[in-house]
This record gives sequence, structure tokens and C-alpha cells, in this order.
Amino acid sequence: MKQLLQGLLTLTLLCVLFWHCNSPKKLSGPFKAKLVATLCGQHIVQIEDPKFYKLGINWKEYQHVFAVANHCDFVKAGLKAGDTFTCTIVEKAEEENCIMCEAFMETPEMKRYVKVVK
Repeated sequence: MKQLLQGLLTLTLLCVLFWHCNSPKKLSGPFKAKLVATLCGQHIVQIEDPKFYKLGINWKEYQHVFAVANHCDFVKAGLKAGDTFTCTIVEKAEEENCIMCEAFMETPEMKRYVKVVK
């Protein structure tokens, strides 16, 4: 009986660790941001919170910006250019599987996975 309980505890611990390791990890945030430009699958986000400026780069006429790496998840928030929102940066987004048009817009070389909070 004691071995069975130890086995169940070990299995439970391994399941929790596996789930934790495979879930998107929050790197930083939440912070306020602004969608400054968007075209099809390309989105440029400007960080509005000074405490998080280090997560972006200065690019062209923009400061503290990055490109969104996970278009499919990001577009679900329904944001338009000029909208402000709260988001977090995550280590890994869910698998991308959506339709994107082939229009091109130049974006910053820094790309981040974003989770829109509100």
C-alpha cells in the first residue's frame, strides 16, 4: 500500500511538472501597449509602460516596439491600429494555424509572443 501511494505521488508530481513545462510561460507583464501598425499577419506593438521599455527596440520613427510573432492568437483580440491594450510576453504561444494574406509590411527584427489580457 505504501509503494502504491508513493507511486501515485510520483506520477502526480511528474504530471504537474510536465504541464508546467509545456504551458506558455509568462516572461514579463502585464503592461500597457499600443498597436501602432497592422497589415494582414504583421503587427507592430509599442510598449507604453516605461518599466517594460527594455522589452522593445527603437526602430525607424518608433520607440520601444516589437513585432508580434503569434499572429493567429493575437488577431483574436480584434485590435485595430491605434488601440491600446494590456498584454504579457510569453515564452511560447500555441501552435499557429490560421489564414494570412500575402501583403507585406516591414516590421522590427525583434519579435515577441504576446498574450492580450484586455
